[in-house]
Amino acid sequence: MRRIFIVIFSLFILSVPCLNVLANSKELNLNCVAATILDQESGRILYSKNGNKILPMASTTKIMTAIVAIERGNIKDVVTVSTKAASVPGSSAGLRAGDKVTLEELLYGLMLKSGNDAAVAIAEHIAGNVQNFVKLMNDKALEIGALNTSFITPHGLDAEDHFTTANDLAKITAYAMKNDLFAKIVATKEISSGITGPFKYSYNNINKFLFRVDNSDGVKTGYTGNAGKCLVASVRHKFGRYICVVLNSADRWKDAEKLVQYASKNYIFIKAFDRNEIIKNIPLYGGTEKNIFAQTKSDLYLPILPEEKNKIKVELFSPSVLFAPIAKDEIVGNVVVKIDDSIISKSPLISDRDVRRKNFIDMIKDVFLRAVRK
Repeated sequence: MRRIFIVIFSLFILSVPCLNVLANSKELNLNCVAATILDQESGRILYSKNGNKILPMASTTKIMTAIVAIERGNIKDVVTVSTKAASVPGSSAGLRAGDKVTLEELLYGLMLKSGNDAAVAIAEHIAGNVQNFVKLMNDKALEIGALNTSFITPHGLDAEDHFTTANDLAKITAYAMKNDLFAKIVATKEISSGITGPFKYSYNNINKFLFRVDNSDGVKTGYTGNAGKCLVASVRHKFGRYICVVLNSADRWKDAEKLVQYASKNYIFIKAFDRNEIIKNIPLYGGTEKNIFAQTKSDLYLPILPEEKNKIKVELFSPSVLFAPIAKDEIVGNVVVKIDDSIISKSPLISDRDVRRKNFIDMIKDVFLRAVRK
């Protein structure tokens, strides 16, 4: 891969910088063991207290359960609730052994009511049993880059070697919230019917954060004896979402509110790239066209502290040449944004067009055209 170093000298500032920057966890005065707030679009961690500390996460586990089920299942599938699923202790969606419900309804029972019964029913339906499903959860965590996370159950009841970190859980949630169905489910306050028709039961959301904070649109509460009170919250802002994680808190609602207030007061957003902007022209061999243009998939906005605006550097990583065929939106490189030596954002570069590989007819035409030009 060829490495290209670019310094951005001017970026358009899209909000007004604020004062009173809080520099450490003591000044923010959080009443939790660990916390993180992350900007979803850029992936930048805006504040962290013990963000890499290994901790149990209780029912916030179900964020991963839901995204695996959505990606691997069909919400129209009808699931028969097993005796094992219906008898799981702890929080319940109210399912009974023998109930026949859609996967869609199970997902609402899982995320709104924090149903441990729904978690096991989902696991059995998607993977045949809980053990196989947990493997899918762990595989997904690795794929997302949550390297300090280990799942043992799909529901989050206390178990040895079932843990995550605030930073990992924020990363998992940022990924999950990019799924439209997941985002719709966790933002729902109450529901009795869905895409698949009327549900067998009605569900109301036990996540009080949805009712406390403007622009909140998720995500999940959790509590066990070992994990304490946990919360993963999502709050929309002009350029995306803040993802807040609070683990083992004496006041999870207030802690999450403080994180959102901190981010909104202290960070400004800059537009680094436009989705229509040509980032790089990459030569193409063996195709019906001689090149493709590399672009970002969408407009790229970055949260920065006001004093960081002159410290931003961008590095492009892409091959010096590509070989056909190339599909439109195929990833052809990456753009990495740094402040000093710290990476604050990574985004894929994608091809702006489809280019097919030359076939025999195309090559004959090329020979003919060269002969004519001579």
